[in-house]
Amino acid sequence: MISASLHFLASQLNQYLSRKNSTQENLVVVSKIMDNDGREPELATNKLALFLVNVEKDYLTSTNSKPDYDGFRNVVHSKPIFLNLHVVLAANFKASHYEESLRYLSKAVGFFQDHGVFDRTSFPDLATGLEKLMIDVENLNFQEMSNLWSLIGCKYVPSVMYKVRTVALGSGYSYYRPYVIHVPEDAALGVY
Repeated sequence: MISASLHFLASQLNQYLSRKNSTQENLVVVSKIMDNDGREPELATNKLALFLVNVEKDYLTSTNSKPDYDGFRNVVHSKPIFLNLHVVLAANFKASHYEESLRYLSKAVGFFQDHGVFDRTSFPDLATGLEKLMIDVENLNFQEMSNLWSLIGCKYVPSVMYKVRTVALGSGYSYYRPYVIHVPEDAALGVY
């Protein structure tokens, strides 16, 4: 669901930017902007790169999962875990395209400001297993931003960090718990 969430957001943003700029090129990619070997992936060059920087459990969202009875067994649904994804949208453009990168980043921020909630009523193509995504800007002070970019392992590029809430994992899975039947010790089984 984590990958599906990021790809869904990138897809929606690409559709929006394509309409605004009358282009068929995908300007948003789900990609790190620095590989583990210290190289910049070509996929992310001169693009808006959307990448994950942290995952945390959402303690504010709770579920009360109750077992269903199907007549023979209890069907016990596993409780889904709701996650907050911290993602960065970075304008990873070369120096000669700096102004263009700021324009695209501004349009992206505007899009997510206008579309802070993605649910099935407004976006029926939301991936299976996702019911709702809520996206909000995360403010970082200079020290936090410096620490983040140090962890990423590259130099700062214009970017914005978002918290994507209510990514549910684990729902839809269930297991069967058979009934335990206690038979009295003095009962005669199979004897008629």
